[in-house]
Amino acid sequence: FKEQDKLSGDPATATAHLKQMTNKMAESKRLIKEFEKAAAADAAADPAATVARKKEMVSQLNAFVNKKKAAQADVAERAAKAAEAAAKKAEKAKGKAPAAESAGSETRNPLFASPAAMAMNKGQGLPSVPETGGGGSGS
Repeated sequence: FKEQDKLSGDPATATAHLKQMTNKMAESKRLIKEFEKAAAADAAADPAATVARKKEMVSQLNAFVNKKKAAQADVAERAAKAAEAAAKKAEKAKGKAPAAESAGSETRNPLFASPAAMAMNKGQGLPSVPETGGGGSGS
């Protein structure tokens, strides 16, 4: 978190930096577990001191995890705002109304519509089914 310029800049750069920090935190967690195993194997180590030291390291790691989560939320919010601004800019360039205003006009892909739905959309109602003469075998 010393490199705040990476977190406050471009969302893609901030995301990459957060991923590096996540990897470092995972390595820290692995080292804490390794420390605990080594301390348990050492007969001369004071168990109370080992527990206290582990607790301190875990609390520091948890503080960093919370900071990282807050930074991730901030980056996600900035990325969403940037995407929204880019979409509005693209819509203005095309001369269309913004998406929020045109939400009422719904278009459907005819490839995914059933034949009955397509007929109803054209105002024809349900397609008729030809009747057969009695459905039996003979007379």
